[in-house]
Amino acid sequence: MTHEDMIALFPAFHEITDVQLRSQALAAMALAAEKGGWTKETIALCPVTLNWENCKTSWIEHVNAVARLCLLAYGETAEYYQRNGVAFDRNVLVAGALLHDIGKLTEFQLRDGAVTHGGGFELMRPPLSGALLASQAGLPDKIVHLIATHSFEGENSYQTAESRFVRTIDMFVFTCSVEGLKKTGGR
Repeated sequence: MTHEDMIALFPAFHEITDVQLRSQALAAMALAAEKGGWTKETIALCPVTLNWENCKTSWIEHVNAVARLCLLAYGETAEYYQRNGVAFDRNVLVAGALLHDIGKLTEFQLRDGAVTHGGGFELMRPPLSGALLASQAGLPDKIVHLIATHSFEGENSYQTAESRFVRTIDMFVFTCSVEGLKKTGGR
């Protein structure tokens, strides 16, 4: 998938004002799609989860919701960080929101027209596989860390202001997408 394809799917890439960071973030997402076997024609089939019955939320829908809500919430709360002297990088926030779940592109695969878990998904959950992909794409450690700690793996880990922010919004969006559904397995 091209960078233009990714930008068309995820308009929030335009919000990353650091041109080098935007390019690295796009490269990381393209790398994840390639490693997972997702194409421009199939990526819309990637789910956010297979562990909840009848979850109709796609990965694209989830990532866009997290990115949009992070931008909205940051607009409403940035003054608190500034007032309290907390370093907070909006570019890291946006890139992290867009990339937090790139590991899902390797967790799931399309096989014979059906989406299934990929090989080894138990060994390398999306936070770990996504962090490795981000590192391979040359992203800064702050974003690699955000991806690695955005799920329950980050409960007892150090959090930057940006990683805590994305983690909180991600958990909220995910909970909303599975509310009322029955869990089928996995974590």
